[in-house]
Amino acid sequence: MESNTHEKSKTESTLLLVEDTLTQSMYMSHALSQAGYNVTVARSGEKALEALASFQPDAILTDINMPGISGFDLVKTLKECDSTQAITTILLLTPGHLKDVIEILNSGADGIVFKSTLAKKFVDQVKLALQQNQPNALYIDGLSYPTKSVQEKSNHLFLSAYQQILDLQSQ
Repeated sequence: MESNTHEKSKTESTLLLVEDTLTQSMYMSHALSQAGYNVTVARSGEKALEALASFQPDAILTDINMPGISGFDLVKTLKECDSTQAITTILLLTPGHLKDVIEILNSGADGIVFKSTLAKKFVDQVKLALQQNQPNALYIDGLSYPTKSVQEKSNHLFLSAYQQILDLQSQ
C-alpha cells in the first residue's frame, strides 16, 4: 500500500485507489494528488480490505478487472459490512465496460468514472462522481439539481456516464 500526498494544495478528500496495473495506479494517483487529494494505493481487492482495517477513506475508487477480488465483488463486500457501507465507492471503467451495466447496478457502487488518458478529464470525472454522491442532489456542469429517489439518482448516474463517453470521444 502506497500513500501519495501533494503538500502544496489543500487535501480535499482521502481516497483509496484500488488498481492492479502499476502504470495506471501511478498515473491516477499522481493526477489525483496534484488536484489536492490524499491518495493511498492498494494493488488488489485483498490489499484494499487489509488497508480498510487500519483507516477509513472518504471514498474508494476501484478498477473492476483485477485478479482475485474484482472491483464489483469488492464494492459488494464493502456495502454489506456495517463499518464500510457508508464509504463512497466508485468503479473505474473503460468505455467498453458500459456493457456490464447489470453488474454495475448490482454492485451497489455509488458512482462510475471512465479512465481517461487526460489527467484533467480524469480528475474532473472523479470530482463529479464524488459530488453526485451527495444526498438529494445531482450535479451537472457545476450546477446542483435536487433529486427525490434512488431511481432518479440511478438515472442521473447513467446520464453522467453518457456525458463522460461523449467527453472521451472528443479527446
